[in-house]
Amino acid sequence: MCPVLRADHAPMLVDMTTDASRLQAASLSPEECWKLLRAGSVGRLAVWVHPEIFPINYKGHHESLVLRTGAGTKLASALGKMVALEADGADTDAGVAWSVVK
Repeated sequence: MCPVLRADHAPMLVDMTTDASRLQAASLSPEECWKLLRAGSVGRLAVWVHPEIFPINYKGHHESLVLRTGAGTKLASALGKMVALEADGADTDAGVAWSVVK
C-alpha cells in the first residue's frame, strides 16, 4: 500500500467541499497514489540524519521516483541514507486535496 501523511498510514483523499468539522477521508489504492505522484513534480525530501526537510523536484516514472538536485547540503544529507518523499496537491475545482508519503 502507498503510505500517506496520516497517523494510521492509510492512503487518503480528503473531500474539502464539506464543512471542516465533517471532513471525509477515502482510502487510495497504490495505483491511485502513483497516478498522483506521476502528475506532480514538487515534494519534500525527509532525511533521517537529523530533522531536515528539503523542497525537491521529482518525477514519477512507472513505480519509481526520480529526484532532481545539484551538489550541496540536500544531496550530501541524502546519499547512502534512508529517505522519504512527501508530496501533496489540491484540485480546487473538485474540492479535494491529497498527500502521499513514499
